[in-house]
Amino acid sequence: MKTLKKALVTGLVAVMMVVNLAGCGKFDAAAYVESCLDLLTKGETEQYMKMTGRSKEQAESDYESNIDAMMTEMDQFNLSDELSNSYRQLFKDVYAKAKYTVKDAEKMDDKDGYYVTVEIEQMTGLFNGIQEELMTEFTEWANSFDADTYPTEDEMYEQMYQMMYDLMSARLDSITYNDPQEVVVEVIGEDNVYSISDGSMTELDEALLDVATE
Repeated sequence: MKTLKKALVTGLVAVMMVVNLAGCGKFDAAAYVESCLDLLTKGETEQYMKMTGRSKEQAESDYESNIDAMMTEMDQFNLSDELSNSYRQLFKDVYAKAKYTVKDAEKMDDKDGYYVTVEIEQMTGLFNGIQEELMTEFTEWANSFDADTYPTEDEMYEQMYQMMYDLMSARLDSITYNDPQEVVVEVIGEDNVYSISDGSMTELDEALLDVATE
């Protein structure tokens, strides 16, 4: 359970997205933040390409690399290709439901950069009660074997994460949203190259999805 929740709050930190303003005029920090969020949560590439100068292929690769980072947390369990691919699509489906509104950008006084306010309606309900339900189902399954037919460790992980996948998939359409909260994102510039700070990416990710099990 901890590994899966960690996977889901890893994604937005994985890809360093920068915009180089050399000879390009004024920088729209709010549009930049929105384009990054749209790419990482929904896979939307058009505005991201305009803001960063990335090609279509590069933008799609950035999106997939973000999902790759989530999947890395799952590698230790040697899941089947079929189940791994199912989780990959599930992660995409979860983040595609993200709700946020990028608001104003304010230029920093003490350095080259901007504060961009993002209003987020945090997704919730994906993990509610899931740990108890999973343990009940898995215990029943494990108790159905005798000593001679007991599954291997890899088989047990496969079954547990298949059950977890089924439970999460069933909750996907029932996701609800908490009241809006504001996150102030730092966009830092250096030599006309701008990027969202690591701390802000982490804060955005945590604000998008509630991983509480109660």
